[in-house]
Amino acid sequence: ICLTTTGKSAHLIARYRPRCPTFCVTRDPMVARRCHLWRGLFPVHYPQMRDSDWSADMDERIRYALEIAKLRQFVSIGDLVVCVTGWRPGTGFTNTMRIVPVQ
Repeated sequence: ICLTTTGKSAHLIARYRPRCPTFCVTRDPMVARRCHLWRGLFPVHYPQMRDSDWSADMDERIRYALEIAKLRQFVSIGDLVVCVTGWRPGTGFTNTMRIVPVQ
């Protein structure tokens, strides 16, 4: 799962052609459409407004992507998922990887 604003982080991940699918979560529908062009990317448009607490907003977007991945049967309960995020809001700050269990 990659949380992205412009799609650049998801594009950089797709460049390495990982064997597993990559869900890129974005609020911008144009970025979601553009992510369809890259191999292995599955864009997820997150329609909710930004939360004032950035870390809570990030966790909510990850939960949303996990629900979509479960509905599409890419993951099941108990699987481990790698989440790529940034350490602060905005573009150009992607530097954090977390391993999150699917619940």
